[in-house]
Order: sequence, then C-alpha cells, then structure tokens
Amino acid sequence: MNLLSFDIKTPRDFYNKLIADFEDYKKSDNSSRIALNCAMTSWHLSDWIYHEFNMKKSYPKLKDYQEHVKSICLSLQIMHDIANGSKHYKLEYHKPKTQNTERKTGTFDNTFDFTFDRTMLKIIMVDGSTLIFDRELNKTIVFWGEQLQKFEKEFMNN
Repeated sequence: MNLLSFDIKTPRDFYNKLIADFEDYKKSDNSSRIALNCAMTSWHLSDWIYHEFNMKKSYPKLKDYQEHVKSICLSLQIMHDIANGSKHYKLEYHKPKTQNTERKTGTFDNTFDFTFDRTMLKIIMVDGSTLIFDRELNKTIVFWGEQLQKFEKEFMNN
C-alpha cells in the first residue's frame, strides 16, 4: 500500500486514476498537460503492480518486470519514453524508442475521428513510423486492466 498519495493507495486506485485522467484528456482538445499525466500514470503502474503483488519472486528487480511488460505491451515503451522524457530535460540513461512527439493542429476537433484532419498528439518512433497518442495510451489501459484483474484474482485465491 502506498502511503504518499493521499487516498490513492492501491494499484486499482492508481489504475482508476489513469482511466479518469484519460476521460479528462478525451474531453480536452488533446491537452499535452493531461497527456503527460496519463503517460506517467500508465508507466508507473508497473511500479505499483510490481510491489503490491510481490513480483520479486519472478522478477528480482523492478526493471526486469518493466522490461517484461514492455515486451508484452509495446505501447508501454512509448509511455516509458514520454514519462521519462518529460520528467527529465534530456534522457541520458534511458535509450528511448520514441524519437519525437508533437501536437498536430488540424481543422477538426476531437469530436471527429482520426480519418478527418483533426488535432492530435503524434508520436514519431525512431524507425520513422508515426503513431497517435490516444490509441497507444488506450492499449496500455486495456493491458493494465487485464493484468490487474488477473493479479487481483490470484491474490484473492492465496
């Protein structure tokens, strides 16, 4: 249980914070401020889950677990890159797979889907491919929801 986050005490609470933040993000016009908060929360769920469900048995170090979850959910690599890239002015110890992020201002707002020229937050990967933040974050939300359900069920049975 976390003691330094007010009434957010468990990984489930932290996950619910992520969902609420994503809902706020979707209501905004692609707010970079809220997007950064979402990316940080998504990435740091790995820390919360690792400690809450005693993952040391399978992964001796937090970094081992984080590498594992990034291998399963590739979008977590992006959240890791954004979380660390926004927290630190320059990444010197972590080699990102994300090359750049940018806000693309379009003619249409977020009430339109991505087939329209709408405002969006773009992610440019080192390989040159371009991704949309909303989609990548949603993949991590689905992943963490499934992981939490699995770990909570196992935890209750033990």
